[in-house]
Amino acid sequence: MRIAFLDSWLQDAASGSGTAVAIGGLARSLIERGHQVERLAPLGRWPRNLLLRRLWFNLSLPRRLARARYDLCVGFDIDGVRVSGRSGLAYVCSIKGVLAEESRCERGWPRLMLWLLSRLERLNARRAPLVLSTSRYCCERIQGHYGVPVERLALVPEGIDLHLWSPIGEAAALAAADARREPCTVLCVARQYPRKRVTDVIAAFPQVLAQRAEARLVVIGDGPEHVALCRQVADLGIGASVQLLGALASDQEVRAWYQWASIFCLPSIQEGFGIVFLEAMASGLPVVSTTATAIPEVVPHGQAGLLVPPRDPAALAEAMLTLLGDTALRDRCRQFGREHARRYSWDQVASVFLKAVERL
Repeated sequence: MRIAFLDSWLQDAASGSGTAVAIGGLARSLIERGHQVERLAPLGRWPRNLLLRRLWFNLSLPRRLARARYDLCVGFDIDGVRVSGRSGLAYVCSIKGVLAEESRCERGWPRLMLWLLSRLERLNARRAPLVLSTSRYCCERIQGHYGVPVERLALVPEGIDLHLWSPIGEAAALAAADARREPCTVLCVARQYPRKRVTDVIAAFPQVLAQRAEARLVVIGDGPEHVALCRQVADLGIGASVQLLGALASDQEVRAWYQWASIFCLPSIQEGFGIVFLEAMASGLPVVSTTATAIPEVVPHGQAGLLVPPRDPAALAEAMLTLLGDTALRDRCRQFGREHARRYSWDQVASVFLKAVERL
């Protein structure tokens, strides 16, 4: 099957975050199964502004698609809005994060921009004969915000390259690798948007340090909140225990921190799925997060980690302290998380995807 992925978003993982990782992972898995996948993206860097570049990509897309014939076109989020529902085109709209929902977590211009883009996403979804999304939460929000009937929705979760994130070896080798972890290091990895609530991890950390002075927080990622987070660390006087590393140069460096840390914490209030949680579980990290949105679907509470109410730094600190102080609980969460992450291998996700698009 010849498949076109319509994707105007940032292509590299460092700046494109989970969306870029997910689209690339699915493409590679489909190619490994013998399908042809072409990722249609903006040509060059014009216009320089990302939003304008995405809009121009969609305006010019019908002309680009006219040059080649595909068995299936998959438009991600707003992409493909001008060809969605076109007669004779096998088309799928794939929504990674419901923009109408994400806009509620932003402020000022970003909130307005996301809301305006959500109008295009709504049009894309309502025209498409089939809409894919990553969680039950997202499917419910697509129904609520965009009015897409349930019979035109299908759930296809995100996936993970297990060989990159899960150490290879027998149980004894894994246990030896886990024994080399820094026992009191908390890792947080996120593109620093307001909805990721990295500020809550930092606000919780003085409470953690009051009981475990040796604890350390490492935050990886950049984004619009980065400067404010650095200022928050300085204001709290916890710079000796909290490192904000920004965006690292390579994925290998990021994975090294997953192998070094003891637990993972990201208290998002809005996640359409949350690939970082899969990465943490596959790496053997118990997770501390919130009960918001799709997170409980990905991280089973009490099994892969501990979930607390959103926007509650005190509860977040208690959960971190519980895991840091209970070796047996950490080991149980680590073992469950590794097994749970195997359900999301890209090979299995590709099977779910192909089954979903069969109707077209």
